[in-house]
Amino acid sequence: MANNGLKSQGLANTWHKAPRRWGHPLHSLCSYLAMFPPTIPHVFVGWLTRPGDTVYDPFSGRGTTPLEACLMGRVGMGSDANPLAWLLTSAKVDPPSRTALAARLRELALRKKRLSPRNAPAEIRMLFSSGTLGQLLWLRQELNLRRKTDRFLLAVLAGSLHANADVRGRPRGLTVAMPNTFAMSPGYVAKYIARHRLVPPDVDVISFLEERTSALAWPDESFRRGRGWLHKVETDLAWPADVKRARLIFTSPPYLQVIKYGKYNWIRLWLLGLEGKAVDRQLFASSSLTRYLSFMKSTICDLRTVLRDDGYLCLVIGDVRRGDRHMNLARAVARHCLQGTDLRVLGAVTDCIPVKHKVSRIWKDNRGRATKTDRILVLGGPRALEPGRVPDVSWSAHV
Repeated sequence: MANNGLKSQGLANTWHKAPRRWGHPLHSLCSYLAMFPPTIPHVFVGWLTRPGDTVYDPFSGRGTTPLEACLMGRVGMGSDANPLAWLLTSAKVDPPSRTALAARLRELALRKKRLSPRNAPAEIRMLFSSGTLGQLLWLRQELNLRRKTDRFLLAVLAGSLHANADVRGRPRGLTVAMPNTFAMSPGYVAKYIARHRLVPPDVDVISFLEERTSALAWPDESFRRGRGWLHKVETDLAWPADVKRARLIFTSPPYLQVIKYGKYNWIRLWLLGLEGKAVDRQLFASSSLTRYLSFMKSTICDLRTVLRDDGYLCLVIGDVRRGDRHMNLARAVARHCLQGTDLRVLGAVTDCIPVKHKVSRIWKDNRGRATKTDRILVLGGPRALEPGRVPDVSWSAHV
């Protein structure tokens, strides 16, 4: 796989120079497994697109690529098969105004109710005080995902639902203090609560939302609104008829059976009225290399239909361990998944990420898991130019 002039390590150093927490605060609205930092799409969007171009992520996760594109004056588009990912993406790329959000919160405060938590699942009841859970049960009925304000409020709730303790040992979220930002299994959490004798905080949820939303930073006037939608990328892309085809598709496809997004977000998915196992059944996951490459070939063919002829398709693919062998999965995709398309390989960027910054560290050293090496496979359409020099980035301008 030739690099054709791409200085892979030099390009990765561009975003490694950024501060650890660089990025607009909306990026941190909710944590998400296997998310890449906004510094990476920031470099590629600035390098391969111009203001007004469409940038698309078909595995949008928490919406990092679409949001960063919108912040840079591009049309940020994102879709995902995970309802939680769709919620986070759509809330970020098309947020309500502060005025509309404040009005909706005032309306909810006037009509506030608490439902009986008696019928809630036991694994949910152990996490919340009865008063807090009663308000959440009412909000689950009251908030409408078709409303922009309600989507944003649900995204804020998802990001604040559970968290660790502050320096005084008090929970930062609505549940008992959690050991991680993602949700461990109900059995593990039950033992954790008993071992540490945790007591759920009694929180007024509406007041909590008012405080959280008032502290958020909103995008400035350069922000260009985008769109998010729910779908499986291997089926009909459902591309919006009023949006131009993408100049850049920048995405991280599913890992080779590393992460169960529903399993580790079961509390947040409960908030949306969903079950983690049901969500995982809708997402692609396989330990079979043959099935993975077949999935990637189908995905790339579908993505080509919404990519401009002069556009770029960038795939963030982590190396994996197969038994005792270290496998360059991006190389396998380049060799086996481009047949039948007019895409060509322009290069691959190697990015070595410290293990402590990889979410997959929770699986320790299990075989068949991800490594610290990610590769960004850069593909070009038939009329795509060879990428030129990467523009200089001033990381102090947007912290």
